Parts: sequence; C-alpha cells; structure tokens
Amino acid sequence: YVLMAPDFSGSGKAYAATSGSESAFSVTWDGGDSWNQFSLIDTEISAIVGLALSPHYSQDSTLFMLTWGGQFSLWRSSSGGDRWQRVFSSAPDSVSNIDLVELSPQYGNDSQGVFLAGSGDGSPVIWLSVDNGQSFIRRSAPLPVDQWAVVNDTSLFLAGYDGSNGRLYYTSNSGLSYSTGVVAGNQSLSSIALSPNYEQDGVVLVGNSNGWIYWSNDDGTSFEPLPSYAISPPLTGSMSVAFDPEFSSNQTVYAASDTPDGGIYRFVIGTSTSWQSIDSNLPDGGMIGNLAVSADGTLYAANFQQVDTAGGKGGMERCLEPASSSGTTFETVTRGLDGGATLYGLWLRGNQLWSIDTTNNRLMTYIDSLTQPVVLASPQNQAPGIGTITNGTISDVSLFWQPLDGATSYQWQLDDDNNFASVPAGFEGSTGSSSVRLPALAPATTYYWRVRAVGPVLSLWSARWSFTTSLGGEIVAPSLMSPQAGAGGVPIRPVFQWGVVAGADGYELVVSSHYDFANPVILKVDKHALPGNAWQSDVSLNYGTTYYWKVRAINASTNSAWSATSAFTTELEPEPPIVVEPPPTPVITIVPPEIPDIILLPVETPDIALPPVEIPDIVQPDITLPPLEIPDITLPPVEVTVELPSPPPQSTPATPDWAFYMVGFMGLVIILVLVVRRR
Repeated sequence: YVLMAPDFSGSGKAYAATSGSESAFSVTWDGGDSWNQFSLIDTEISAIVGLALSPHYSQDSTLFMLTWGGQFSLWRSSSGGDRWQRVFSSAPDSVSNIDLVELSPQYGNDSQGVFLAGSGDGSPVIWLSVDNGQSFIRRSAPLPVDQWAVVNDTSLFLAGYDGSNGRLYYTSNSGLSYSTGVVAGNQSLSSIALSPNYEQDGVVLVGNSNGWIYWSNDDGTSFEPLPSYAISPPLTGSMSVAFDPEFSSNQTVYAASDTPDGGIYRFVIGTSTSWQSIDSNLPDGGMIGNLAVSADGTLYAANFQQVDTAGGKGGMERCLEPASSSGTTFETVTRGLDGGATLYGLWLRGNQLWSIDTTNNRLMTYIDSLTQPVVLASPQNQAPGIGTITNGTISDVSLFWQPLDGATSYQWQLDDDNNFASVPAGFEGSTGSSSVRLPALAPATTYYWRVRAVGPVLSLWSARWSFTTSLGGEIVAPSLMSPQAGAGGVPIRPVFQWGVVAGADGYELVVSSHYDFANPVILKVDKHALPGNAWQSDVSLNYGTTYYWKVRAINASTNSAWSATSAFTTELEPEPPIVVEPPPTPVITIVPPEIPDIILLPVETPDIALPPVEIPDIVQPDITLPPLEIPDITLPPVEVTVELPSPPPQSTPATPDWAFYMVGFMGLVIILVLVVRRR
C-alpha cells in the first residue's frame, strides 16, 4: 500500500507498507528513488555489529547503527536512538559482509559522508555515501579491512593482515587509489588511532593482536615499535590504543590488553623506556577491549568480563586522571547493566558513552556528568575571622558547595595542612547534601578544605580553599575622624585619621570616587596596610570631587569589619593668578639723513704792493678785500620710524648722538668764518 503526501509533486514524500518476508513501513522523500524503513515490522535484528556517532552529537543527536538479521542493515537516528530509519539494506547476491561503519570527522550540515567496510562478491570492499546514507558508491579495498581511521570526507587509513604482515593503506580520493601498504609488525592489526592534532603532527598509533604497539610521526609512511628497542612483545593479547587529549604537550599514549589481567598502560613518547601499568585496582580477570579518552582527560575502557554487580566486575572502567604521575584510580561502572551482560565496543562524544551489550543485544548509553570538580561556595577562600568563640573553641562553622548534576554523595576533608597528608579524626566524612557543619575548631587557625563527589562515581577534587578562625575576641571596626563626614574644601592630599583599635597590628584603607568603592584611587591593603591610625595621602586627589573612604583593623590572623563609609569633597581648583606682563619694548628704527658734503671754498687774496715807506709821512693805503662767499647749508629733516605694539605705549625718541656732533661742527664753522672776517 502507498500513501502520497498532498504536496508530493513538490516534496516527493510518500509512505509504503509491505508484507511478506520484507514486511516494513517505509518513507521516501525523493519521489520513490530511495526508501527508508522506520519500523521493525517483521524485521529481525540478531546482532548489533557496529556504531558510529556524529562528531557534533551534542547538537544533532545523530548516530548510525549497523545490524545483522539475515542481512546487514544500516540504521540512522536523529533523536539520540529514540527513533530509527533503515537507510541501507544489503542485497544477498552482492554483499557478503559489512563489518564497520564510520562517519567523516567533518560530518554535519555541509558534509554527510558515511563509510562502510566489508566484502562483496568475495572481495574486500568499502562503500561511500555523501548524502547521509541514502545511497552508496562501492569501491574496492586492497585487503580485508580489520580496522580503519577516517581522516576527512575523502581520506582514510585501512588496516589489515595480508597473510604475512599487518599493513596500512592510505587513500585520499575515497578509495579510487591507495598508497603502497606500510608494514606494522607481522601480526594482524587490532586498533588504530590518530593524534588529536593529526593534521599538524601526522602521528598515527596502531596496536596488533600479539602485544605490539607501533607509531608513526610521518603520516603513516613508516612505523616503529614502542619502545623502539623492543625485540619481543612488550605486552600481551590484542591491543587497543588511544591518545591523551594533551598529546601535543605531554606526548602520552595509552594501551590496553584483552587478555585476562592484561591490564592498562601508559607510555610517554621520548621519555618512557617501557610501558607503565596504571591499573592496580582493576578487578581480577579484567579483559579490556576498547579505550576512549574524553576531551577533559578521563580514560574509559570496556571490560569483556561478564557483569557481576556484587563482585564489581565487567562493565566499564573509568579513570579521571590517567596521565597523573601521582597515581591513578580506576572505578568499575556496572550501573544499569544486567548480571551476566558483556560489553563490546566503546564510543564517546562529549561526556556520553555508548557500548553494545552483546548478551542481551542492546545498545547501551552512559552519561558521565561527574568528570568536573566540585565548585566550592562558602566560606570564601582566605576568609578571616570565621566562627564564634565558645568556651575557648570556635563553633558555628559550615561548609557549602555547589551540587554536581548526578552526584548522590560527597566526601569532604578539612586540615591545617594544605597537602591533606594526615587529616585529623573527625575532620573528613561523607554526606548526601551540598553542605556540612564542622566540629569545634581551634581559634586563630588557618584551615584548608576540599570536596569531591563519591557517588555513584568519583569526581575530581575541588580547588583547595582556606579560612582562618576568629581570634577568640572580636576586633571592633575603627571610627573615622578626619576628614569629617560631609566635609568640603578638603586638601587634595588630605590627612586621614581614625580611632585606635585594641589588638590591631595595622589598618587597611580604601578611598574611591564611587560609593561602591569600584576603581579605588587609594588601596592600602595586605602588605601595603598602614601601621598607624593616621596617614597623609601620597597621591593628589582631583579638585572639586566627592570621595568615599573606609578603614578596618587587621592583625596576623583576622580583621575587623569595615568601618562605616564616610565621604568628603576636595577643595575647588584655585583661580590662576593674574600675571601682568610688562609691555614689550618697542622696536625703533632710525633712518639717518643723508648729510651733504661741506666744501670750504678757498679765499683768493690779491697781491698787495706797498710803496716805499717814508718815515716822516706814513700813509696806509686802503685795502679792499673781496667778500667771502659762504655757501648756504640746509640740513634735511631726520626721519624716524617707530614700531609699537597695540596698544602702543607713549614713547619719546631720544636725540641721536650724531645730532650733537652736527651742532658742534656748525659752531666750529661759524667761528672760523668770524675769524676770517676779523682778519
């Protein structure tokens, strides 16, 4: 029977119900070109073969499941496994086997690459889908694929056994061509992992079926054993491998064996000389088949043992700090598993894990919400003066922390030693709440405390906080004296003064222009605390600004409450003084007059012939002198140019020296003329 959507011509959506050996209820979105079965009517699932999770599972809730039930089927869920659609069904005449399913690390809205590996017509095959599993393209593989690692939409490593050696092949074009197979030991390969920073460092890690671990730092071009000098298998059984998320900085890798008591190991490349066992508290007979490491460093491992809840065996192993050099602790998780169940495979996205219960043919999931540390709340770290003195001891002290999602019980510890090396009796315990009331404490003592979840599994320890108990006598808050509250006109470098407090070793002072003391301009606290009860500011405050201030008393182990807040206003900025500048000196430019040359004309005197002198009669002849011609001398005016600023001051030009010389010279000329005339 077929039912077509009313908008089939546009949406291509239709439903079909079939009966018989292929009874199913299916849907198409492409007009019938492909059909997805989304019910299990008469569909047998005998085994869950494999699983693949979207790299963005926390956003899209997408996973693919590979099953067998007379034929292989691939199922897709976009609801975290609540609802499924069958998107690929093998045809018996062309598909012999499908063993693996994987998604591209780029899988998402713009990339919907899905890969399958198996065999068809007796030959090794891989299938590639670029449309979220709606259709597949078949490509040949160079050997039967035992393990693989998908790099991106078109690139992947294939690992298998060629009859003599374990080999790895690489393709960058979705299987159209392959590199030459690289040998990694002479046994079949059981696991492969890529470095968290593979695109940058090109590191590949593989384990084989006979206790060997190999690594490559050249994109799989060559492999060498770990440790490099090993001439016999360093471990036993089929090995699972994994990288620490901080591999780029700590070079740490992990390996686990599926043989009973084979164990879990750690190796630091470039530092370790052998594999170090980190599983001292694993249950006896544990067989570890798969490893997974979360982004926060938690290591998970599937245990092939049958689940024994009472004996703490089987299920999943969990270690919060596998890279820690101070010791590692593994926990066995069987919660939600039936007795006798066996787990196969382990897949991880974020803090959610998936595994297959092969005994009951179930897909199991586990959400680990306890990998983060507990967050402490009260008393605040380094809080002083905690508790009330009663008969010489401190009481009324309680610890508070934020509850962790999923935690059912907590462990707390208190010690006067921050290493918690020897916690005193009564100073640690368990509680189902997120707080605990402490026993009597010593006064004037610093205590350290921490908390972790212990049920149903461990969390990391919280940060280590401290508090100091009261001295046994209350230190009162200081009273503020100066500047007085509401005072104005306070100097910008005021003197602060407050009352003396008995028992105080010093005082802390805070000054701010904000009433809530944000961005203080003066902060005399801790090692900068003031020794006395008065202090003059060593910084200049702003003029005309209101400031708030408070003080508290302190000693070596406690402090008082803050004083009441007081406020004052600094003086206004003084008016700048009036500066009278002297008028600028005028610039006087004097242009001297052009003085004509004075030429004295020679006086022509006629020859005078005197007659012989007769003694008796002396007659003096008349002498007529020609007139003396004296030229007129006209002196030009003196030109004086004065440059004055605005407004110009009155200025009288001084008489130049050359004027006096000129007057003197004229006087001399006149005297000469008079002398000549007199003669």
